[in-house]
Amino acid sequence: MDNNLLTMRGIKKSFGATHALKGVDLDIRANEIHAIVGSNGAGKSTLMKMLAGIYAPDGGSIIFQGEDITGLSPVETQRKGIQVVHQALNIVPSLSVLENILLAKPPVKKGFLFWSAGQKKVQETLDLLNFPLDLKIPAGFLSVSQQQFIIFARAMVNEAKALVLDEPTARLSLDETTKLFTVIRKMKEHGATIVYISHRMEEIYGISDRISVFRDGLCVKTEDTRSFSENDLVSAMLGKKIEVFFPKQEVAKGEELLSVKNLGFQDRLRGVDFQIKKGEIVSLVGAVGGGQTEAINCLFGVINATAGEITFNRRKLPLRRTPGASIKEGIALIPEDRALEGMISDYDIKNNITSIKMEQIAKKQILSAPLEAALAEKMTARLSIVPPDINCPLSSLSGGNQQKVVIGKWLTDSYKLYLMNEVTAGVDIGAKAEIYKIMGAIVESGASILLSTGDIEEALGISDRIIVFYSKNFRDCQVIDKMMFMILQFKYGR
Repeated sequence: MDNNLLTMRGIKKSFGATHALKGVDLDIRANEIHAIVGSNGAGKSTLMKMLAGIYAPDGGSIIFQGEDITGLSPVETQRKGIQVVHQALNIVPSLSVLENILLAKPPVKKGFLFWSAGQKKVQETLDLLNFPLDLKIPAGFLSVSQQQFIIFARAMVNEAKALVLDEPTARLSLDETTKLFTVIRKMKEHGATIVYISHRMEEIYGISDRISVFRDGLCVKTEDTRSFSENDLVSAMLGKKIEVFFPKQEVAKGEELLSVKNLGFQDRLRGVDFQIKKGEIVSLVGAVGGGQTEAINCLFGVINATAGEITFNRRKLPLRRTPGASIKEGIALIPEDRALEGMISDYDIKNNITSIKMEQIAKKQILSAPLEAALAEKMTARLSIVPPDINCPLSSLSGGNQQKVVIGKWLTDSYKLYLMNEVTAGVDIGAKAEIYKIMGAIVESGASILLSTGDIEEALGISDRIIVFYSKNFRDCQVIDKMMFMILQFKYGR
């Protein structure tokens, strides 16, 4: 079409024996919001990395504004006006907010950096995002969601003609997502084109003009959003229908496993009380910054609570303890940031899966390669990890398959309590259903799950009980929590 801003034809890419893209054809029109959806490993992120110049295609062409840009470097691609916000947060923790935002195109005069020269433009961008930040604070001191907005601001400062957002709301609260959508619509009004990759159905239908579906390395369908039903979308993604999206496993609840009383941590947690029974799934919901992550990290020993009592399996645990001590007690953790805290990206699938319980793969305290391979093969098959090559570096996998590995390493042994922080963030519909089934198997075995999630539908669909966190120290939390309470009252009548 004449109004296509971006045209991709016959794009192919292989990684060894794995064919990530098998000849993708895709048209992105000028001044549209184009959603791209598909299961993990379908090729979405690989295609966008090719557009960004990170990967060179094995075949095919990429035409942008009538110019062939196939094989250009990331710097050259950015100069053409293409900005890609990837799932992984490209933040330099030691640099300030200002420096991180200007990092892709720093202001230079006579060979010297002058960060202050870009301060006005950065401040205007943050004002547009309606997300105030202290420009002098080191980025490493900020929350994950705040770091995400730094990445958005970086792309906007560079005045993108085409902005690709890969799972942009995985770490954002409802209020922050609403702010982001407002910014996206403003950018469209000013002539920008947005490519929006997401697994969240409500976002896809709430923001996009057209939808393209990827499956098995191909773009299998593109339609206008208003004429593309949710059932047809899911069927196109998976090649099948999911009859029960939240396969809640009903199990008998046992005695109390965990009791938390008056838990405190600095000014982030104040007097938190809750209990969990054996075989129970309890969800923590609330605005980003409401204290859910701090509560989970206190329970695991990542941070040490400053007040309160934690009783686990009839034994009072010391507030000051290490994650290793928690593991010995029978507590597992799937953290919020898988790249930073949940995996070793330079290691292969096998090494990551077997990294927690290494006694299982040892003979007389010497690691056994056959035992390690057997354990990894078993877990890879159980979780349908793609590619199923246990020697594949974890960094080469899609975000959803990386998450499966992060979960899988804790399933190599039995734990009494599984702490799960945003365990399905950035995971496709089919993989979510698989994870929910795994959660059902966990509680069926008599263990318990404490799940922190920003997905209210997930909390309502999978949980036995829901605990709402609220903190007056963070903006707009009250509005969000009122909405959550309304949803809970509508669902449960209380």
